[in-house]
Amino acid sequence: MRSFCCILMAAIVLCYISGCTKTQRSDDLYVSSAIERRLDKKVLWSKGCTKEQIESRIQTLLQEELSIDDAVQISFLNNPHIQAIFEEIGISQADLVEAGLFSNPVFDLFVRYPDKKNFVTNIEYSITASFIDLFLIPLRVKVAKAELEQTTLRVTNEVLDLAFEVEQTYYQLQAARQELNYTRSIVELSSIQSEIATRQRDIANINSLDFQQTQSRFLQSKLEITTIENEIIRLKEKLNKLLGFSGDIEWAIPNELPEIDYQGLPIESLESVSLRERLDLQIARFEVLRLSRMLGIKQWWVYTKGYVGIGGERDPDGLNTLGPAFSGEIPIFNYGQGARLRLQAELRQAHDELATLEIRILSEVREAHKLLMNNLEVIKDYRDQIIPLQNKILASSEELYNVMGLGIDHLLEAKREELLVYSKYVLSLRNYWMARVQLDRALGGKLYKVFAYESEPTPCYCTEGATE
Repeated sequence: MRSFCCILMAAIVLCYISGCTKTQRSDDLYVSSAIERRLDKKVLWSKGCTKEQIESRIQTLLQEELSIDDAVQISFLNNPHIQAIFEEIGISQADLVEAGLFSNPVFDLFVRYPDKKNFVTNIEYSITASFIDLFLIPLRVKVAKAELEQTTLRVTNEVLDLAFEVEQTYYQLQAARQELNYTRSIVELSSIQSEIATRQRDIANINSLDFQQTQSRFLQSKLEITTIENEIIRLKEKLNKLLGFSGDIEWAIPNELPEIDYQGLPIESLESVSLRERLDLQIARFEVLRLSRMLGIKQWWVYTKGYVGIGGERDPDGLNTLGPAFSGEIPIFNYGQGARLRLQAELRQAHDELATLEIRILSEVREAHKLLMNNLEVIKDYRDQIIPLQNKILASSEELYNVMGLGIDHLLEAKREELLVYSKYVLSLRNYWMARVQLDRALGGKLYKVFAYESEPTPCYCTEGATE
């Protein structure tokens, strides 16, 4: 009997030693590889860098005009929200470590004092450990791995969303500044027209309606400057916030929007890439996997909470006894039926949400693609027809003005119409780039970068065996 008890105790100790796991470090390697793969650029994080190194890097980037890649890089280095969401990976890794640990052993001690002097104190003791953990730990670890993978994908998705938001704000700010330049030129022309109309009115050389319309255009164009300046203030502060700047930091960006870089791709290919690359879709799939694994933890035998170990007693007459000890619950009333029903409902819900998300993603891809194609048509019309025609109108007006066939007011109006056309052309470019970023977001990464991986399987960034 004693040898059996010794073997049992040794087995329990070995099980606990094998269950001890060193805490894993939270690391951004997986997020970095995913971001680099989707943004087609090397990214740097503030993690692992000193504050001085980060500030030096940012100051280097601010010395010249900020490209859109530089703006995204600064947001990764300087936005505190990035570091906050990275800690979610550390939390999930801690949960994974905890899932692989055995429960602490339970020690029971009962002391009973005799009421007669001839008898010794009665002592009853036991030390037991949960043998259910031997079967539960592999299941808990599988669930925790799925949760860790979910968290890593969720963090990566939030970082990508930040990058795309920086890009959209950057393009909006560029367009607003470019529009402001054209509007200021329009105001200058309107001011000249207003002054000429005022002089004509003084000599009774203009009717009241034409004078009033000229004044109205001048006043409206002045108000338009204020409207655009307000929008620039809003966009600059928004970009400052996204870049992680708490003060009014001076930085410059190019004044003109970049050239278009998309001529259309088959919508079927775009949809296929989005279903493969979208991280929120992968998160939803892992949620289905996690709930499926959770069902394995809610079986009836889990509710026995069985413990096994060694128990002993010293009788009042001084006799010592030692033997195996068992304890647990009898799952008569609660054997997991409610928990299983809940998980089954949550699993069905996760399947439905996954299907809903797939529909939404495909719709987002189609919408972004159609907006891009329509904006491309608008840009093409401006470049091929509207702008050349307006240039011809201005050239013809100048020729007529030179031979006194046209008044100065009509010449200025032709110039004003040309500036309005260029201003609207800038807005069409802005709409194109907004839709372009919208398509990148819908695909889960930069368009041509994710297309380069179309024939490759989706990588698993975090844990082995995370998919089944």
